[in-house]
Amino acid sequence: MTGGKTYLKVNGGKALQGEVKISGSKNSILALIPAMCLGEGEGVLTHITDISDIEAMQGILKEIGIQMVCENSTVVIRGDMYSSVLSKQYVSKIRASNLFLGVLLAKFGKATVPISGGDKIGNRPIDIHLYVFNKFGIRTEIVDGYVKCEATRFPYKGQKIFLRFPSVGATENAMLVASAADSETVIYNAAMEPEIVDMAILLNSMGAKITGAGTPVIHIKPTAEKLNRTVHEVIPDRLEAGTFLFMIAATKGSGIIKNVIPEHVMSVITILADSGAQIKAEDSNIFIDASNCSLESINVEALPFPGFPTDLQPFAAVYALNCKGKSSIKDTIFPVRFNHLFEMGRMGMAYESVHSQVTIKGVQKLTGTTMAGTDIRMCAALVMAALIAEGESKIYGLEHILRGYDNFFQKLLALGADIAVIEDENDGITTKTKCI
Repeated sequence: MTGGKTYLKVNGGKALQGEVKISGSKNSILALIPAMCLGEGEGVLTHITDISDIEAMQGILKEIGIQMVCENSTVVIRGDMYSSVLSKQYVSKIRASNLFLGVLLAKFGKATVPISGGDKIGNRPIDIHLYVFNKFGIRTEIVDGYVKCEATRFPYKGQKIFLRFPSVGATENAMLVASAADSETVIYNAAMEPEIVDMAILLNSMGAKITGAGTPVIHIKPTAEKLNRTVHEVIPDRLEAGTFLFMIAATKGSGIIKNVIPEHVMSVITILADSGAQIKAEDSNIFIDASNCSLESINVEALPFPGFPTDLQPFAAVYALNCKGKSSIKDTIFPVRFNHLFEMGRMGMAYESVHSQVTIKGVQKLTGTTMAGTDIRMCAALVMAALIAEGESKIYGLEHILRGYDNFFQKLLALGADIAVIEDENDGITTKTKCI
């Protein structure tokens, strides 16, 4: 269904050239805001991304008694939590809302939170989260779409927890819950993503005692003092950086990605370099030039960090269209992310698919058409495909891009992309979001 909605008009075939300044990490921000709620006093997060998910987070905080003001890329958090229950009004909009289970349990020893929403990228069970809570002696049940948790003893004892999969969300919830335990907690097979490290740095600056973040084993020791909110700068968004690196390379363009931590996107840098693109990192900048390069096939498998991110798998698949030979893209984490390929089939894209792996033979010519995205990365990948296609494309589902990218369309325009947001007055989507 695309009728009557705002869409992005893209005229393809133009190489992207110029500079992109990367915004604060979406995934980190949406974890740091709940973590900040555990403290007292005033807290400030800087380098905040202007995305619509921030609005939903603001609504959640208001329900539990926390005031959140966002202005000029800064979020200020004040107030004390007074409620352990959340409604479905805002929780249903973002996946990160499940972190309030850990926050409320650490504060009250109980929590009632609706099952979270977010991107439609397949089954995203919370069983690992519930396993973590159960290890702390917390009873859990799911009733009428709500996750209800209550500690049998509060404060609870620290635990040794082995995660069957290094889930980012489960690791974050384990850290939050462990911050209120009366003895040490150790998390084994913990997620190692940069966002985990960012949360640990914030919590430590608030008074927590966390070591090992960024490794498979995290230790959280109890602290006798209450946590105090502080000032913290959010890390750059590695997924946004990866998105623009792939887009510039795929269009045979050149540019500079600024305000990035190169180590966070080393998997992307390696894939692009191995395929023939000229790329180098210097300090907080990455220089990419594919303007005179003959691109070779790529082999990509989505893995937990420091492996290649599942979020960037759709962009690797589009990039493979301009690479000679057969490229292989595998994603066993979220295989449904291959949904973008069905839409790009409208452009003439050909590929072979077996279970969680696709094979793409390049070089392929795409023809502009009308497509619709159903999640953040899928929609952005469709834009990327339209940029390398011949003729005009229309991309619907822009509300998803607004959830995950700050000034996405403006940044593409600055790179020379021939795009325009065509707005329907009845649709209510704008290219700029504001805090409610």
